[in-house]
Amino acid sequence: MVTIKSHIINLAVQKGKLQQLFPASSVSISANVLTWKHTLRPSPLGEEYQVKMIYKLAQSPNVFVISPQLRKRQKGDDFNHVYDEGKQWLCLYYKKAREWNSGMLLADIVVPWISEWLFHYEIWSVTGKWNGGGISHGTAKGIDD
Repeated sequence: MVTIKSHIINLAVQKGKLQQLFPASSVSISANVLTWKHTLRPSPLGEEYQVKMIYKLAQSPNVFVISPQLRKRQKGDDFNHVYDEGKQWLCLYYKKAREWNSGMLLADIVVPWISEWLFHYEIWSVTGKWNGGGISHGTAKGIDD
């Protein structure tokens, strides 16, 4: 097995790419943490979602839906692809599989994952079937799950 070492993309470059591709978004950097806020619509018929991404250099990005409140299909249903229901903290990828690394651009990789997650959420909310792949791990898991 060959290990490829990626170089870390600095926060200023990440910010610039996010601003370039999403000029209506809000991006800030403070204390080595990038915060990005934007409204996404995963499909032409879908809802608009206000999302927030928090990225500390060389760590996994964390993404939250600010609004609207994500709805369960029925009382008692779990969101199997969130880390925390109350915070609406999305599970976009399996961290142990190292699908993300800090040599990737957030705008090119993570933002499309957010839209894809929201798209599959909207389908799930109608059909009850999650077509977005991944593993079912329930809610309130640790950041490294």
